[in-house]
Amino acid sequence: MRREVTIVRWLGAASLAWATVSVALPNSTNAQSSPVHGLYNWIHSTGDAERSFAFYHDVFGIELSRSPFAGPAPASAPPERIRPAAEAGSDPLVWDLTNTHGSRFRTVFMHAPNTPFGLELSEFFDVPRGERPPNPWDPGAATLVFTVRDLGVMVSKLKARGAPVVTLGGGAIDSPRGRAILVRDPDGGLVEVRQGTPAAVSAAKAPGDVIETSIGISVARLPRALEFYKGLLGLSASESRTADVSELRLNGLAAGRITQAVVSIPGPAAARVVLSEFSLPARGAQVATPFAWRLQDVGSPQFQLEVVGLDALIERTTRAGYRFLSVGAKPIQRPFGRFVFAIDPDGVLVEFVEPASRAPIQ
Repeated sequence: MRREVTIVRWLGAASLAWATVSVALPNSTNAQSSPVHGLYNWIHSTGDAERSFAFYHDVFGIELSRSPFAGPAPASAPPERIRPAAEAGSDPLVWDLTNTHGSRFRTVFMHAPNTPFGLELSEFFDVPRGERPPNPWDPGAATLVFTVRDLGVMVSKLKARGAPVVTLGGGAIDSPRGRAILVRDPDGGLVEVRQGTPAAVSAAKAPGDVIETSIGISVARLPRALEFYKGLLGLSASESRTADVSELRLNGLAAGRITQAVVSIPGPAAARVVLSEFSLPARGAQVATPFAWRLQDVGSPQFQLEVVGLDALIERTTRAGYRFLSVGAKPIQRPFGRFVFAIDPDGVLVEFVEPASRAPIQ
């Protein structure tokens, strides 16, 4: 049986016509029986952990935190510090997990206000790593989206730090989802900052400038991406929409088309992931260059998903023809669970984590 998801497309800057496109999906995991039970961390690799953390801390008020696998701790327990580069670790299990044989590495665990999942930086040493800054329209590019209490305050902080602006005109613009600006972090990664609505600001449960965090992924073909996230992983795609001309400008484009769908990762509070397919003008200056991410590459985007039934998920993922980053597609075993990295159709790295309480006894 084939199912359909309705996707609305905007037909380009030269036309104000709208169209509805039905995207046929293959047989898939039912959302109610999805093996995915939450998002531990959204991770991206960095070229300089101290520099990157300083940016996110000073601009957005993001703080250090503990690893989600560190176990219970008193409320007074300090967060994990940033290890100096000279103390970067080396672990054959991590080499197999990340396919980074011979590397040293360090991780930085962070938490943003009013965000139900963690943020994490990873930095690898002693292995080659790419350093190509993504454009919003490059398949495999990722955008971290912060909705904030006062966009004007955030823009002033970003300008004071000299953050490069991607949005046409160099300033915030109005869009259907609120006034927003797209900038780059110190590694060249994409960060969208959006003004929260009065209702969203009032509803924020914790103090801090950030009132919501979501994730954007650029894809080559939206139906193909949905086959992975909805068809394989059983995540719900509860929203389909068009992007209007202002959102093109937000992403640094004067013309073209963006088709989007929103995928929800379940958990105590669902994490929103916006999948965006960019269609560029045939004779335009911009060219979409897909990524083939390695985990150590600066900017490499990574989901860390909590799953159940890891062995069955690995088998189903393999049978569907998707690739794995982890050596031999074999999970590593830790006291707190089992871990393996798959690769989505656009090169984004997706870590399946089965916690020890749900993992089979070895």
